Amino acid sequence: MSQEIQQVAQAAQEVAHVTESSGGIGTLGINLKIFIAQLINFSIVLLVLWKWAYTPVVRLLEERQEKITKGVKQAEEIEKRILALEKEQEEILNKAKSEAAAVLDNARSEAQQRKDSLLDKTKEEIKEVIAQGKLQLQREKEQMIRESREEIASIAVEATRKILSETIDEKKSQKLAEQVIDSMSK
Repeated sequence: MSQEIQQVAQAAQEVAHVTESSGGIGTLGINLKIFIAQLINFSIVLLVLWKWAYTPVVRLLEERQEKITKGVKQAEEIEKRILALEKEQEEILNKAKSEAAAVLDNARSEAQQRKDSLLDKTKEEIKEVIAQGKLQLQREKEQMIRESREEIASIAVEATRKILSETIDEKKSQKLAEQVIDSMSK
């Protein structure tokens, strides 16, 4: 045991000696020289990382953020343009439909007017043809009547001549009259 006590006493002396040489920090188990060296190393590493790692990474992130923002704005502008184009397309289609309907109505009305005009013209032509036909028939009828009268007159003269040349017999005159009437009806 005494050896153990001596070892513990010796360890306590060493701790007291380290505490006296390092001050109050030594009681916490920190070596001031090593602490300062580590602090300098940490500062150097921090500056190196700040200069060559953190700053470029931050710059890349900012550029990426700008690209994203720009892309979102462009997408919004494109969407607005698309909506405007769709609206314009709808307006153009509606206008084209109304113009087509107007052209169609105009064509129908013109076709109806032409049809009515042609019908009226055709009716007038038919009336003229009918009138000319009636006039022609009337002329032919008058011509036939004249020819018939001339023929009747010549037949009557012939019948009278035959009657006068032959002796007048009642039966013969009756027969001649019937012959004249038969020849007239043919």
